Amino acid sequence: MGNAAMTGRALIYHDLAQADRVLALADQLGQPVVLLTAPGAAAYGGPDHYLRIVELARRDRPEVSVEAILDCGDDAGIAQMALRLGWRSLVLKGKRAVRDKLRQIAERDNARILARPPKALDLNVPDGEIEGQCRAAWKLT
Repeated sequence: MGNAAMTGRALIYHDLAQADRVLALADQLGQPVVLLTAPGAAAYGGPDHYLRIVELARRDRPEVSVEAILDCGDDAGIAQMALRLGWRSLVLKGKRAVRDKLRQIAERDNARILARPPKALDLNVPDGEIEGQCRAAWKLT
């Protein structure tokens, strides 16, 4: 999961169909992508589930620059699991001391821990509106 240069807002994805659509548009328009899970999504979907979605979406478009960010809420245990699974960008809210400790661990793997998610547009919209959300996020409207 390479680092996409941030050229606008992240896009909150909920499933493989949305991630596929975003990467197809990014490929067509030559845009890097920042995919972000919904707030606290790691707790209910599991970090492996969302990582698999990103991997499957990238399989057909390996040339698209993608940064995937997993929102772990305030659960440090899930954040540690996510790092072991290969996540390189996480959101971890909660106590700063805990986040700082995990940052030390993350830095060894060239990963980063954010205190809050980047500004994002949610793709939980009708299919016909996903392209508009992407264009808005990439400032192409």
